[in-house]
Amino acid sequence: MKLLHGLFSVLFIIEFSELQGKHGFFSQALLKGEVIENMSQAKFVAGIHVPANHPNDANRIKMSTCTAFILSKTEIITNAHCVYDAPYVYVVAGTKVVSDANQKIKIIVEKENIAWHSHYSHLIFGAFDIAKITLKTPLEFSDTVGSIELVDKDYKLNDPSEVVTAYGYGVLNNTRPSILRRCDANYISDVERANTFKPRQTLDFTTGEATNDGEIITPGDSGGPVVSKTNGKIVGINTGYRTTGGRGSFLPITLFLDFIHDPKSVKPIPPPLTSNEAKFIADIMAPAKFLTAYKEDYADANETNQLNFNAIILSRTEILTCAHSVLGAPYVYLTVNKLSRNATKLKVTKDQIEIHEKCALSRFAFNVAKITLEEPLEFNDNVGSIDLVDRDYKMNDPSEIVTVYGDMVLDGTVRTRRFDTKYLDGAKCKPKLGAAFDANHLMCYTSDGSMETSSTFGPIGGPMISKKNNKLVGMTIFHLVGELVVFQPIAPLLDWIRKPKVRRNQIRSI
Repeated sequence: MKLLHGLFSVLFIIEFSELQGKHGFFSQALLKGEVIENMSQAKFVAGIHVPANHPNDANRIKMSTCTAFILSKTEIITNAHCVYDAPYVYVVAGTKVVSDANQKIKIIVEKENIAWHSHYSHLIFGAFDIAKITLKTPLEFSDTVGSIELVDKDYKLNDPSEVVTAYGYGVLNNTRPSILRRCDANYISDVERANTFKPRQTLDFTTGEATNDGEIITPGDSGGPVVSKTNGKIVGINTGYRTTGGRGSFLPITLFLDFIHDPKSVKPIPPPLTSNEAKFIADIMAPAKFLTAYKEDYADANETNQLNFNAIILSRTEILTCAHSVLGAPYVYLTVNKLSRNATKLKVTKDQIEIHEKCALSRFAFNVAKITLEEPLEFNDNVGSIDLVDRDYKMNDPSEIVTVYGDMVLDGTVRTRRFDTKYLDGAKCKPKLGAAFDANHLMCYTSDGSMETSSTFGPIGGPMISKKNNKLVGMTIFHLVGELVVFQPIAPLLDWIRKPKVRRNQIRSI
C-alpha cells in the first residue's frame, strides 16, 4: 500500500469548538497518511465518542471523537482532555471509520470507570494529558481487535533517525467520516526544539513536510498511539498543541507507566493555599543581574529581570530567607499577604540585609539571611508570624512528619502549596549530595513526587513546620529535581537569628 507522508497538528485551543464547556478545546492531527484498509494492521487502535456539549446538552446527541489504544481486554488509554469530566464515553473497536453510527463494538463507559492523571489541568495543554478507561465487560479479541505492548521504563528515544508511526481517526478537510490513518515520522530531539516553549514532558515529531496546503486543523487524532518501527511497541501518545512545519507532539509513554498500571498510585497535587494558610510566608523578588549565585546564568539579564524566592515572617520586623536569594543585590522586593489582592510590596535595601558569617557559596550550610524592616508589618488574618522551635529541639525521630511550604511548579503553573514529608538525617543525604553537603549542620527530605522544580522555582526559602508542635523547624535551601531537598535546621541558628553577629552583606568564597 502506498504510504503518503502525514501531517500532524495536535490539540489547538479554540473558543468555539466541538468540545465546548469544560473541555475547552478539541484535538486535531493526522491529515494525510496511509488509510488503514485492513484492521488487522491496527487492531490495537480504538475510538472514543464523547458527548460534546455536556452538561448543557440534555440529550447528549452531538458527539466528538478521539483516538485511543488497547492495552488489554479491559484497559484503554487515551488523552485526558478527550474524556475529562465527561459523564460517560463510548469506546469503539475494530473499525476503520470511527464515526459510523452502526458500530459492531460500541461500549458505554461511565465516569467512575474513567481515570485521568491527577496532575492534569485542561488549562495547560500537553502536560499530564493521559487517561485510562477500564471496561467492565472485556473485549473479545479477534483478527480486527487486539492489544499492543508498552515499551519498558528504561526505554529511551535517543536516536533522531528512529522512525515512529502515529495512528489516528483525524477528520480530513473537516469532512466526515473519521477514517483511521497512520503516518511515519521522525521524532525531534530536545536540542532542536530548545527555542520552542512546550511542556517538559512532550517530544516533537515531524513528517518532514510543510503545512502549507491549508489543511492543518482537523479533529480526531488526539489520544492515538505512537508506535516504534523498531520494536512494534507503544512509545508515545498523541497530544500537544497547534504546530507548524509538519510537526506534532506526543507524550513519551515511559513517563506514565506507573499511572497506567495503577492510576491511584499517582499522588494528587496539593491544593493552592489560601491567604490565611500562608500568612507567615512572604516572597522575595531580586534583580537577577546582581545576585552573586546566579551571575553566570544571568550575565545578560538587566535589572528588571527578577528571580523569585520564598521567605518566612518571624515578627513584624524580621524576615528570614536564603542567603543566595539576596546576595549581591543592592535591593530586593518583599511581598507579604501574597495570595491576596491586597498584597503589600516593600523595597528592602542592602543595609537591611544580614548574611550569616559562616555562609559560603561552595557549601550549603548557613545559607541564611535575615531582613530587618524599617516599618513594622501590620498583622491581620492574612499576615502573621510563625514561632521558632526551642534551642534544645532535636530532629532525631525519622517518623516525625513536617510540612513544607513554598512556591512550586505543579500542573505547569507556579502556586503556593504545602506537602507533608519525613526528614532524613545528614548521613543519608551526603552520599547523593557530595562534598558540598555538611552533614553536621544540614538535613534533607524527599519531595512527594508531584513537585516540578527548576532553578528559579521551588520551595527555596520556604518554611518547614513540625506537625507535632506547629513551630518552624527548618528552611528549604536547595533541591535536586525529583530527588533530595536540602534544608537548614532552625534550632542551631537561633542565637544568630535573635542576635546576628555579622552586619555586612558579605560571603566567604571558600
